[in-house]
Amino acid sequence: MTAERFIIDDREKNLFRVNREAFTSEDVLQRERREIFGKTWLYVGHESEIPGKNDFQTRDVGGRPVIFNRDRHGDVRVLLNTCLHRGSSVCRHSSGNAKIFTCFYHGWAYRNSGELVNVPGNEDYKSEPAAVYKGLQSPPQVDSYRGLYFVNFDPDAPDLLTFLGEARYFIDLAADQSPEGVAILEGTHKYSLKANWKLLVENSIDGYHAKSVHHTYFEMMMELGATPPMLGQDTVNGVAPAGMGTEFPNGHATLMYPANGLPLATDSVKQTLAGLRSQAEQAFGENYANAMFGLARNSVFFPSLILIDLSFGLTLRTFYPVSASETLVTGWQIIPKGVDEEFVKYRIDNALTFWGPAGLATPDDVEALEQAQKGFGARGEVGWSDVSKGMGKPVPAANDELQMRSWWREWNRRITGEQLPTEGTSFVPFDKQGVDA
Repeated sequence: MTAERFIIDDREKNLFRVNREAFTSEDVLQRERREIFGKTWLYVGHESEIPGKNDFQTRDVGGRPVIFNRDRHGDVRVLLNTCLHRGSSVCRHSSGNAKIFTCFYHGWAYRNSGELVNVPGNEDYKSEPAAVYKGLQSPPQVDSYRGLYFVNFDPDAPDLLTFLGEARYFIDLAADQSPEGVAILEGTHKYSLKANWKLLVENSIDGYHAKSVHHTYFEMMMELGATPPMLGQDTVNGVAPAGMGTEFPNGHATLMYPANGLPLATDSVKQTLAGLRSQAEQAFGENYANAMFGLARNSVFFPSLILIDLSFGLTLRTFYPVSASETLVTGWQIIPKGVDEEFVKYRIDNALTFWGPAGLATPDDVEALEQAQKGFGARGEVGWSDVSKGMGKPVPAANDELQMRSWWREWNRRITGEQLPTEGTSFVPFDKQGVDA
């Protein structure tokens, strides 16, 4: 496919297409591993997941096993989870508390700050191992924003704040929802799908599919007398025309739409949310609080960090390719600190019944994406996917596809070196004093 283009971006015809080889080629996947997952900022975890000294979480990040931990001094670290001796994992648990990580294979031991401290049979080495092998390695760059920790395996990549740019505003809108901050709830959703990882990127910021794919959920909510999210008056396929899509540099993008209440929430839950909104108004101004609690948001931070911020739940999701046709997904729920148990239970219930692997939304999405991957078997005859909806509009709606095109242009730049211009849309955020920034 080297002689062909991956992207058709025709501004005269308002036509945007993606070559389906991008979803099926193992050669493309290898380039992605090198040029994207090896050179961009990747999410590792939130500081609330390791609250105490010696706490740790193990993760796979961009194909690398890592330990996300606080060392014995309380400093946050990210260590590559591979023994310097013969490569085995030095930590085989998903989470816990440990001062020392010991390789199960031959017993080499490391402090949780990385230093090699014990080698069984050390006297048999003519060179002292602790002098030759300084300790567990860390990615060249580790940084955080609002409690979210990221790594970059490219020492020459721009810093995290530069990479996030203006899109970090949508992280702020999540992080500012309580005066005490936010935390990741204990528990993780892990599941896989037999589809290319980029299909899940598209799906996560796609307002066009909501009513058709998730009709069972919408019907159930309406039968129970609740207003489903994204379904109010004057909607088009489940998304209000008042919503909009946005594009940012570096492939980040967001779709926004009016938040239509709290399905099946008790009065207590509604009062808690109203209290959080009132506190935000006092701290940051009415406009910023309206953006925080009056707009629902699906954001992607390139390449595969998704933040879905709805009134009934706040989901953080990341995913990486296993192969060109399989993806491993990990998801967490974020909760404002200081809320009561009933509010937490409400959010957990929604996390399970809507976003969970056996919920009302995720299986629908998985089926849609796996059907798309299956359809790519006919790519020799039908070789291109269309991502043109809303192209040429002055203000693309939330159920248009600007946000996907923004992401694809960055993907294309990193894979081919071709720099395609943005569509020139602008987003003016509200600052934290309630004044248009």
